[in-house]
Amino acid sequence: MSDVSSTQNRIANTQEAMTKRQTFELRKMGSEYENELKSVRDKNEKEVAKVKKDYEVQLGKEKTDSEVKLTKVRNSYSKKIEEETKRFERLMADLKQSQSDRLSETQMSNEQQVANQEAKHREYLEKARQKFEEEKAKLQA
Repeated sequence: MSDVSSTQNRIANTQEAMTKRQTFELRKMGSEYENELKSVRDKNEKEVAKVKKDYEVQLGKEKTDSEVKLTKVRNSYSKKIEEETKRFERLMADLKQSQSDRLSETQMSNEQQVANQEAKHREYLEKARQKFEEEKAKLQA
């Protein structure tokens, strides 16, 4: 029986040793996987941080470019508005001058027509007075 019990003890010891070895190997694999997972996580976090930084840099650059373009457009429109305002003022001045010239021309024309009409009326009145004088002279003679 002692052989049986010693065999059983050996089997038990072997099983215990195998169990310990499996436990050790499982812990070792778990530790390796944990280290690998930590390494991958760190790598991914670094990559995400890099992408965020690149994104922020790109965003800042785009913002700056947009502001520069906006400033250029505003300046361009300011210049155009200024040019159009000056052109409008010139057109208004030309229009006012043209209107003033036409008014002066019309006034001169009207004054000439009035003068001509007055001259015709005087001439008519003078002829009528002469006729009257002739008729009066005929009647008195």
